[in-house]
Amino acid sequence: MNSTEPWISKAPETRAGLYRDIDEVPEHYRLRNYASRFRGRDSWSQYLEAEDLCREDHSDHHLDQIERRGERWKAFCSRREVHHALCSPSDAERYATYLLQEHSISRVTASDYWAGIERFYRWMFHHTEYPHRYNPFVIAAIQDSVCEQLWQIAVEPN
Repeated sequence: MNSTEPWISKAPETRAGLYRDIDEVPEHYRLRNYASRFRGRDSWSQYLEAEDLCREDHSDHHLDQIERRGERWKAFCSRREVHHALCSPSDAERYATYLLQEHSISRVTASDYWAGIERFYRWMFHHTEYPHRYNPFVIAAIQDSVCEQLWQIAVEPN
């Protein structure tokens, strides 16, 4: 390893964990199976509170971005009749396309929205009170070219 190589790979395949394709995930681990357990539960708000992302010392712009990110994701999931904490990789793929087609935003801005939700799923993956054994956004970045582009934008330094 030379000094220009990253310590942690930026490739979604290396960050996926055990499952790199939804077909590899055993049926009983699929997130859709937990819908009744999550009905009425605002996991996004729990995430924001646990990670202290809405502290009063944050700028109004930062707080507005976080609020807009959550509202946009929840509205998208609601239209698809999926709980915002239980999406599939295909939902993550459709969300990427939705961001680019339905909103007049750049790929960089779309990446910010998309990657923000990916971080939410990563947080759930690392907390045992959530059943997440895979991250649908990482699987989407492996399987879908639009998601891969948004992933690459998000992991590159500014």
